Amino acid sequence: MKPLNDYRFLRGVNYGFPADEEQLRRELSYGRRVNLNALRVWLSFHAWEREGEEYVNRLVHSIRIAYECGYQTMPILFNGNGENSATLPRDRWPAMERYVAEIVTALRGEPGLLMWDVMNEPLCCWWINGCEDAEEKARRCETVWEFLRHFIPCVRAHDMTNAVTVGYTTAWEADDSINMLTDVVTFHDYSPTRAVIEANFARAAEIGRKFGQPVIQTETGCLARCNPYDMTLETCEKFGMGWFVFELMIHGRCDSEHGVFYPDGTVRDPATISAMMGCYRCRDLDTIIVPVPNREGHAARAIDGIRRALTEYTDDAFDYRPSDIGKLLEACEVAANLLECCDLVPMATPPTATILAWRRLVEAGQKPVLGEVRAFAYNLAKTLRELCQIL
Repeated sequence: MKPLNDYRFLRGVNYGFPADEEQLRRELSYGRRVNLNALRVWLSFHAWEREGEEYVNRLVHSIRIAYECGYQTMPILFNGNGENSATLPRDRWPAMERYVAEIVTALRGEPGLLMWDVMNEPLCCWWINGCEDAEEKARRCETVWEFLRHFIPCVRAHDMTNAVTVGYTTAWEADDSINMLTDVVTFHDYSPTRAVIEANFARAAEIGRKFGQPVIQTETGCLARCNPYDMTLETCEKFGMGWFVFELMIHGRCDSEHGVFYPDGTVRDPATISAMMGCYRCRDLDTIIVPVPNREGHAARAIDGIRRALTEYTDDAFDYRPSDIGKLLEACEVAANLLECCDLVPMATPPTATILAWRRLVEAGQKPVLGEVRAFAYNLAKTLRELCQIL
């Protein structure tokens, strides 16, 4: 796609193309449910060296499928985060030039090509961040910029039409000598508070104005870095920027801190989905209306339902009747649904997920441990009673 003046229409995800076409189409269909329209995809110089034409053909095929599914793709040619290609000896540059030539020539005419990201997070690598000597660190940074000053024109030599960018780790990493060569400012944000996030966005917007370039936020969202998806997406809207979250699927090495969809299409956090569609959690104390679970007496009835399901004694001391698992789970679900829909319990592992797991055991002809189910039910009732202040 030729350079545009405004990319705020982008609603993207970082993604890795799977080898299986069925899996690719299925996973991309999840994103289309919430109107995602762009992918940012890592390529591999080393995989190209090993596989050659087969690698290129597979990439072209995947980008065409993505386009059929409603996505344009931003390929990343080199990756600074990890093994930084810029640290390789100059005698490797000719091979990298052939890699760029083959990839760019193969993709430049594809309607599914969004733009070229020449390098992901150029300075985010052990070679630079692990250096404690300031002068040596500056020299190493300059080595990376020199690499990019060579390879950005190399991309343009094979594609005079499509936009070119570099995916900075943050806007503060941006280098003027690189910005002069690109068409779009792209940056990442994994900041821990709203103020720091907005400062990063403001800096990116400033760079965009300085060089007359549009700005896109191309990586954000990390549960382990105090960086909620909904907060960063709200900031993107505030600054009028297109965005890419990290990442589409919950899988692999980063599964506990990144990702939107599970392999079956369910989600970890509905607030992320809501934010992708422009709807955000209310955080205004003057506006928030706290739910009242017992407003119609249902909390009291739910507690009584659990009490009755837990009762195992009869008037006859010799007639002991253990709790009925089915009735106990039904009573638990009523209480759990009240707690969940009123946001009164942590949702990392919803109580209804535990209930569903036990129900599946029953359906499979197995028996959950009755004592565990009873303890779970008791705690649900106790939680609901305390939160609703029911005597």
